[in-house]
Amino acid sequence: MSGVQDDLVLRPDFRAGLIVLAVLAAATVSIVAAILIGDAPAVFALIVGGLFAVLIPLGIGALLSARITLTAHELVVQGLFGRKRRPRSRVAEVVRASIIAPRGGAGESLFLLDAQRALLFRVQGGLYTREDLTRLVDALGVPCGGPEGPVDAKEFAKTYPGLVSWAERHPYRIAFAVAGVVCAGAMALALVSIATAS
Repeated sequence: MSGVQDDLVLRPDFRAGLIVLAVLAAATVSIVAAILIGDAPAVFALIVGGLFAVLIPLGIGALLSARITLTAHELVVQGLFGRKRRPRSRVAEVVRASIIAPRGGAGESLFLLDAQRALLFRVQGGLYTREDLTRLVDALGVPCGGPEGPVDAKEFAKTYPGLVSWAERHPYRIAFAVAGVVCAGAMALALVSIATAS
């Protein structure tokens, strides 16, 4: 889009982010309290509390540092752990899609592609309002397409190969693998507790 006068700067939806963090903190306190009140080993409370004690500051950091800046010459996507920049002229197409998560919710994403349909950026809609995503698409001034309604990642990948990760296309395999690791760790802790108690 030629003749851009001002930079477009998009920041995360702070209110929605704070609500998610507050719910996460409340869930953490509830889970840790339930572990401590119940007869589960206290080490589980330490593990869960420690995990969320790391996740919550990371979430706050992501809210404070994330931004998308579109200038007349480049697109810059700033995240918690780095910054990616590409010449604005490389963005040739936008694919806008609502990808269905395993538990039924759909998260909107923008896939910014170059002329060969290779992925330049993926903008996760969870951080930004729908209106901000629309402002970005309008400001880019390139063709925008995508599925008509929400689709799962596997179905999306059939039409748009290479845009979603293997993990996103196979969420249940990842969930089973994580559950297996957690169960194995819990069994190992239980065995160590039994061995040291006797």
